[in-house]
Amino acid sequence: MLSHAKVIFPLLIVIIAILVATIGPNFLQDSSTSSSSMSNQSTDVDGILFPTELTLTTPKQSLTLIGGGTRSKWGFKVYAVGVYGESKLIKTIKKKSSPKDLNVDFSESKLAKTLLLKFRRGVASSDISQALGEALVNKIGQEKSSEFSTFILDTMGSDRLEKGSEISITCKGEKLWASSSSAEGNDTGGSSSIDMKGLCSAIFMVYLGDNPVSQQAKEGFEKGFADLVIG
Repeated sequence: MLSHAKVIFPLLIVIIAILVATIGPNFLQDSSTSSSSMSNQSTDVDGILFPTELTLTTPKQSLTLIGGGTRSKWGFKVYAVGVYGESKLIKTIKKKSSPKDLNVDFSESKLAKTLLLKFRRGVASSDISQALGEALVNKIGQEKSSEFSTFILDTMGSDRLEKGSEISITCKGEKLWASSSSAEGNDTGGSSSIDMKGLCSAIFMVYLGDNPVSQQAKEGFEKGFADLVIG
């Protein structure tokens, strides 16, 4: 019995090693390729690549890029913004909204939607938080605007946003989540949330409403939505 075991065990080891060497790498290669192809899908928004599909962990949600454009100030391109919506929101707007009500209906929806800001140049964090706060004043008032400005500044986690940095602002219901990351993709301020009545619809109307901070982003959203409807 012992002599048979001495022959069989080494033989089994050799067979297992051969299987691992041949089947294992192929299995791992197929798996990684599939994962990579999903993460590499992107859409050009005025020269900046945005993920076509955005997967969030907080809140747990998958969203689709609708469109976007560039926010400029004094002739300088500051950042590009992409507007995302969950599939249920997009389907609901397709069925119920007329073109003239599209932007308001989208902004006021309680379903999940995201603004993804990608910075084209370095800028002081306080300049961005102040600009966003000021854009909200005529929509939610000075007190709430100042509170949001402080909130978003704390979320950035540093005094300066370098080229390639990102800010993500997500709304679902009346709750707003925000996070920021460096050009290398590292979280800089963590993820924070705030509950404030009227804030979510207001922040989206900053980009999609009358007198938007970026006319190009508004038009990019409208064109992107029209393309989704046709598709």
